[in-house]
Amino acid sequence: MWRLATLQLNQDVKEKLKQIQNGKAKQVNLSVAGTKLGVHNWTHGSKTKDGRYLSPQNAIKAIADKFVDKSDTNRPAGSVDVVGIMITTQNIDAFIAQLEQAAVLLPDPVFRQSCDYAKSQKDLATTKMVKTPTVGYPAFSPGADITPQSAQTLNGIMRNANAVAMAVRGDPSTLIKNLLQKKQQREAENKQKLDKLLSTKAQVYAFCETGDLEQIALRLNSGAPSSEYIFTALIVYVGADLSNIRGMII
Repeated sequence: MWRLATLQLNQDVKEKLKQIQNGKAKQVNLSVAGTKLGVHNWTHGSKTKDGRYLSPQNAIKAIADKFVDKSDTNRPAGSVDVVGIMITTQNIDAFIAQLEQAAVLLPDPVFRQSCDYAKSQKDLATTKMVKTPTVGYPAFSPGADITPQSAQTLNGIMRNANAVAMAVRGDPSTLIKNLLQKKQQREAENKQKLDKLLSTKAQVYAFCETGDLEQIALRLNSGAPSSEYIFTALIVYVGADLSNIRGMII
């Protein structure tokens, strides 16, 4: 069921990143394979003269409908992990603030686009959503790398740190050359990225289940946030093993 949660890097990843910052490199695989679906006000919401509005229930229904659509040839079959991350509020200022934080950790187009559109709608009058959204067909993309961009960044940083560590075991002159290059080109930039990722937290609604998509669709509305919320951005990940994403939900 849905629950209010904090999105952040899990403690194990934080500790390994701190080790890297202290020169103790250790590679960690943060990759995730699978597919994902996303909806937000400006792609699936109801259009009014004051803007676009989408309730959590209608966002969830749009996803649930695709979970049971067996005509979609890319629809995952059998038992899968499902992780939903939702930002939803009544107030557009809170919506923007929460999206900005979530996009640091999960810089997905769903969060980035909805944040940009929300900023442009900020001064428009608020009215409630009345129309159920639709999702394009086919909804599911073929299974692929769905690793969040933040995790891809961390993977790259750890690979660089590992390369330097390997140089220590080899030619010392190579180490010196590599260190100079890393300091000039990447050190400041990587530190800034790491510091931001380590410190960022976002308030979200989270849903985690394992099973057949048809069965999960029946439970997808359990514990859904209030229907009074009119600003909603929802990403649902589907894959064989989403532990790297589940680990970010506290």
